[in-house]
Order: sequence, then structure tokens, then C-alpha cells
Amino acid sequence: MPRDASFFDGLLRLLSLERAAAKARFEEERARLTLQELENKGLVALDLESVEESIGLGGRILVTFEHPERRDLRARFHPGDEVHVRPRKAEDVPPARGIVSRGTRRQVQIAFDRPPPEFIAEGRLRLDLAPNDVTFDRAEAAVRRVQALERGQERRTRELLLGNEPPKFDRLRPVQLDQPLNPEQRQAVEQALCAEDFFLVHGPPGTGKSTVLAEVASQAARAGKRLLCTAASNAAVDHLLELCLDRGISTVRIGHPARISPTLQQHALDVMVEEQEDRKLSRELFEEAFALQGYARRQRTQGRSRERFANARESAAEARKLFDEARKLERKAVRGVLERAQAICVTLSSVDSPVLGGESFDLALFDEATQAIEPLGLLAFLRAKTVVLAGDHRQLPPTVLSMDASKQGLSTSLFERLLADHGDAVKRMLREQYRMHEQIMSFPSREMYGGELRAHPSVARRTLAEVLKPGAAVDAPPVLFLDTAGKGFDDEVAQGSESRFNPGEAALVAARAKELLGAGLPPGELAVIAPYSAQADLLREKSPHPDVEVDTVDAFQGREKDAILVSLTRSSAGGDIGFLADLRRMNVAITRARRHLFVVGDSATLAGHPFYARFIEEAQQQGGYRSAWEWPEPAG
Repeated sequence: MPRDASFFDGLLRLLSLERAAAKARFEEERARLTLQELENKGLVALDLESVEESIGLGGRILVTFEHPERRDLRARFHPGDEVHVRPRKAEDVPPARGIVSRGTRRQVQIAFDRPPPEFIAEGRLRLDLAPNDVTFDRAEAAVRRVQALERGQERRTRELLLGNEPPKFDRLRPVQLDQPLNPEQRQAVEQALCAEDFFLVHGPPGTGKSTVLAEVASQAARAGKRLLCTAASNAAVDHLLELCLDRGISTVRIGHPARISPTLQQHALDVMVEEQEDRKLSRELFEEAFALQGYARRQRTQGRSRERFANARESAAEARKLFDEARKLERKAVRGVLERAQAICVTLSSVDSPVLGGESFDLALFDEATQAIEPLGLLAFLRAKTVVLAGDHRQLPPTVLSMDASKQGLSTSLFERLLADHGDAVKRMLREQYRMHEQIMSFPSREMYGGELRAHPSVARRTLAEVLKPGAAVDAPPVLFLDTAGKGFDDEVAQGSESRFNPGEAALVAARAKELLGAGLPPGELAVIAPYSAQADLLREKSPHPDVEVDTVDAFQGREKDAILVSLTRSSAGGDIGFLADLRRMNVAITRARRHLFVVGDSATLAGHPFYARFIEEAQQQGGYRSAWEWPEPAG
């Protein structure tokens, strides 16, 4: 569909709607909840004290806070979060604004661009999470930059993104692969390497999308190309980092070490820079500059003599010179680390961070491309000549809070739009999956992928019995649907939110988890999934083992376990299934299991939707349908 540059005005408008929705949700919670409820919800931390102060990159002041009793923080602070810090007993005092640089169970470290006020070190404090507009600002800037591309190759990139120009491909060349690949994987690698503009790798669950990306990275690095590896989430970027490191590619991870997997932190830029001589010297200069700054401040406050003011001016001027020199040395150290790297791994929201400055790349590998809103996805095209987008538009879409923005297109990823604009010639679908028993695979394959998936022989027949204790008597076919119809397990709305929970289903799932663990299933190979956060919270409380993962569907995309227990939660006389009607969410839930998928739901509520009616029917045909009336009652 031909478009003009006004298309980007529409994207900017949708971003404004989303920004407003995020702000409104934040303010509504603040107005509605008491201080104690805000703390319980993790939006505020009360009665903290500063326990340590140090100097970070750029001369930032790093202050660490914790409870005096060293108890766990209810709030979960993440690096990049903006916080406001103020005295606990004088909450009308203007707050100090900082950015979280590290968050743990009991501590939070805040980075301040300038020395924080004295109250930071003088008693109990209150920390409030604040709205962070940095991601929105960078997304808007990306849209405006693409809209302004007017000349030569840059204009062609804009027209390509608008769907007005076809992508170009070099002559297809067979490659000497580093590892065996199936036919679709090989074709995906070859087509990605000959793409001049972009290429789409469509990877349904378990089909080896990561294997393809690793091979593309390896081949491109060997050819001397510089790589940008990016995705919407830190976990996905860490995964890309692992893929590059496994192939021997020199790689640097941009982002605070606290957001990076502990096993990968040695590859974080902040850690690598600390070993550079220029950085060591810059740290000494920063410390000297801060000392001079403190001396100047004391001179001004201890008297009003001409001599004191002269000393203060001289010390402040010297401090500024030292700050400038320290920052130059620091930038030199950072530049040295980046220049030696073959690949840079960074989240989309940080692609435009100052640390990458004017860096450009030959090839961008953009994973989780179907989970990023289009404005952020444009950043990859602004930094690299060629972009390989990998994802699955049949799984979860980008998270969008504004219903209006979602309906008008913001929840359509760049991957999905490029596929719609340019057709199947720009993508390769991977068809052989290496995760699921063929009976687990058959329903999502037919419903979501046109029946095109096939199970590799190594996984097609594997069962749960193979990993349980010998002789364990557990009813565990590959797919088991437990029907609660008529049991009166109605779902409820959680207090203070719109999320739903179902105590009856939660009891059944908890009992099932205990049964499987008792039969010898390792806790690390069992996960419990629910579509609603309130149900996930309830299931977490009832979990029989701390190593059993319990989370929402949205948090579990990209993961897999031998056994997955799913609580669909919705059960009501009206038959309303809420956002279960988004079938991509259900597709994620039922494709996480390798050997055993256990789904609890109310057929009287669910079967009004054709998708769920067909799922229940297939479970019956496979011999995996059970009624909760005939199922053992949960103990207790």
C-alpha cells in the first residue's frame, strides 16, 4: 500500500496517545492508593537510609540505599527507572531526582548527575518511582529522523519502510555452514546474508530461530561486518550476546550490569571500561574535582570575605577543568572498547543512548521484532545498512496500554507491517520444531501456522514418563485438559485492580504441581502459567517448591519446560473470556511444554469461542480430556 511521509505523523500521534495512557495509569494509581498500598504495590519504598556512596561513569554520584533492618524491599527497582528521593518526615521538600543503576532484593543504587542534597545522608528517606519518558523520547526522535530522510540511499530507506520501494537482494550464494541446519534454516541464513535492505525470519515456537541468528552472526563477522544485536527486552539481548560469544565473536553489551545476566556481566561496557588505563586516570580526576567542588562550597558558606570568594571561584574553575579532562579520558576509554568489538548488544530503547553516539553498523540482528512497537523498531534501520528481523507475529504482540493507539495500529509491529507490505518473498518461515511432542504441536500448528509445522524425530514421541521415577503412576498424556464445568469455580476480580483470579483452579494446579514433583519431576522442569497477574500471584503463593517458575503468559514467551501447567482462570455464567480472545496469548501458553501440557479451564465458559471449542475437542480425540468431577480433590 503506497504511503507518503505523513504516515509518520500518524505514528507520532499514536505514540502521544500511548505516552498519555502510561502517564494516566501512573497518576490514577497514585491518587487511588494509600501510602501503604503504594508500598505494597512496589511504587514507593519507605524508611530507607543511605549506606554507601561512590563515583560512577561520567562522574555520577552513586548512592546505595537499604532498610536499617536490612529487610527485603517490596518495590522492585530496575536500572533505568527514574526515582524521586525525599526525607520521610518532610515529604513536602523538593525531591532529589536520580536514575536507578542497580536493584537487588534488599538494596537500590541511585545515580545522581550532580551531588545530591544533604538530606540524602541524614536520616530515613522515601523513594518514589517516577514516570520515565526516555523511551518515548527516543521513539519519537526515531520516527522524526526517518521522516526527514530525503536524499539518496537515506530516502530509499524511508520509501522502503513506507512500502513504496521493494527490498533488494544480492545473488544467492551457498555458504559453508558452521553447524548442520535443516532446509528452511539454511535458506533463511542464505537469504539473510544476501539481503541488502532487510529480511524477515519467521520462527514459530521451537523452530530454531536462535540457531539461524547465530549462524548469520558468525558468517557476517567472518566477512568483516560490524554487527548490532538488539531486541525489546534485556533477556533477549542477553541471549543474543550468548549466541555471539558461543561463536567466538568479540562482543560488548551496552547497559548497566545490573540489567545483565550475572554470568554475562564481564562483557558489559561498564565493566570492561574499568580495566582501561584512561578510565582509571579519569576516576582519579573525578575524585579530585569533587574534592575541589566541596572546598569551594565550604568557602562560600563559611564567610563572606573577598579572599574566601576568590578561593571559591578559583577552586570551582579548577574543578570544571578537571571534570572536562576526566570526561574526555572516559570517552576515550569507552571508544577504545567499542572500536575493538565486532558486535554490540543493546536493547532497542538504548540504541540511541549517548554512549553509542554516531556508531553505525553493517548488519543489525533484531530479535523479538514482533514484540516491539514500530517506532522503536525504526532505530535498527537508522543504525545499520541491513536489518534481519526475527520473530513470530502469531505470538504476543507489542505491549500497548492505550486502547485507541492499539486499535489504530501501534500494536502492529514493524515486522508484521513489512511482511504485509512486501509479501512472503522477504521472509522465510522455519517449519521443523525441536521442542514439543507431536500431539502438543498438532493443535497450534493447525490453528496458527496452517498445519505447516513438523516435529523433529528427536522430540516427536518423547513423554513425561521418561523423566519421572520408574513406575510412577501419573496420568500424564502429552496434552491433558481438566474441565471444571459445573464445579462453581467462578473467577473473581482482585481488589484494587482489574486482574482476575480463580481459587478453585489454583488449588487444582497446585495439587497437580505437587503430584508431579512427588513423581520425580525436577522443579526446574516444571512451570505454572496463567493469563492474569492476580492468578499468577495466587499460584505463586500456593507453589509447592521455590524452584517451580510461576508467571503470566506474557512473561513466559521464549521459554520452555518439560511440563507446563496452565490455568485459564476465566469462568462465569456470561461466558466472557476477556483477553483470552487474543489467540496469540493462548498460542504462547500451549507451546511452552516439551513433554506434558496440563490445561485447567471451564468448558462452559470457553467453548463459546471456536478456538477453545476445537482445543477441547482435540484433547478428547487424543484421549486427554478429564472432568474435574472425576479428578481427585485437592488436599486441604
